[in-house]
Amino acid sequence: MTTISEEQVPAGSLLSARLELAEMSAADVDALIVGVRCPSWAEDFPQAVDEDAATQYFQAGLLGPRAGIFGARLIRERGGAVIGTIGFLGAPVDGAVEVTYNIVPSRRGGGYATEALIALSRFALAQPGVERVTAYTDEQNDASMSLLLTAGFMPVESSGPDLAFVLHHRTQLPDAEG
Repeated sequence: MTTISEEQVPAGSLLSARLELAEMSAADVDALIVGVRCPSWAEDFPQAVDEDAATQYFQAGLLGPRAGIFGARLIRERGGAVIGTIGFLGAPVDGAVEVTYNIVPSRRGGGYATEALIALSRFALAQPGVERVTAYTDEQNDASMSLLLTAGFMPVESSGPDLAFVLHHRTQLPDAEG
């Protein structure tokens, strides 16, 4: 559940019970692309998929003010280390936004990806012009499929090689507020 607290949170960040989803800055992306480690990163962050995502976000112009609210974010433990990435692959198209995510191996299995995905999906569905959140995963990625189902996404038919999942309404979320 996305919560509001009295702690100081950077503008543009989303909070959940244990996480801060912080907008990814150009400096964050630069560090990911060129391989400079930041002291606030978990020991096993970034993964190759995070570096690839940073390159895609940069090439697509999904950083800072140009991205608006549909850009890339770092997943940070509240008061702790960056443990992954999450974000949209652009502004809504035909009412849909696509989300992508990754959590470092040292934090997998602890519900962080589910918590981050629910918080970002709740945020997305509250935005004008967003009717659904979509995600794609490889059919061999059982962990990702389980995550999407746990977060309330439903499988739908896909024209591509990956499996497609969609979330149409906040009430599909496991901690739905209506």
